[in-house]
Amino acid sequence: GFSENAALITDDRSSLSDISINGLRATKDAVKFYGQGKVHEVPICKGLLDNVKEAHSRYQVDQEKKTQRILKEKEAIAAASKLTKNKELILVEKLQNLLDQRKILQEDLENASKMFNEGNSRLDAAVATKNFAGVAMAQLLIGGAKKKLAVLKTQLGDNNDQMN
Repeated sequence: GFSENAALITDDRSSLSDISINGLRATKDAVKFYGQGKVHEVPICKGLLDNVKEAHSRYQVDQEKKTQRILKEKEAIAAASKLTKNKELILVEKLQNLLDQRKILQEDLENASKMFNEGNSRLDAAVATKNFAGVAMAQLLIGGAKKKLAVLKTQLGDNNDQMN
């Protein structure tokens, strides 16, 4: 098939933009219409001369708009990148805080377990010696340790949920 673009775009012009190709087409069509296909027969009028004079300034305005658009795109990409980096830093900080909190909770859990074991030891010793004051003291220790263990287990569960 016949392609008008193939005649306009040779190998050295293959990297032209759509705007440039359309400009070449418009020029070729104008030469066909006004000069019957002969460039030297195209009538030169004031409108044509004015367009030629304004062409460079229009080109500069278009280039400036393109440059501004590219700068805005780069700024938007940089802002998005900075936002993503900030979000990553916040997430890393939050994770570190959760890890620190977990470590503290595990230490507290270990201490509560020791307190529970101490209460059981005291209870055994009090029962063996039939010391009822010691039994009451051991029961208070065991009861406090059980409450603390329950609270700490809940807090550790919440901590695990937040980490996931």
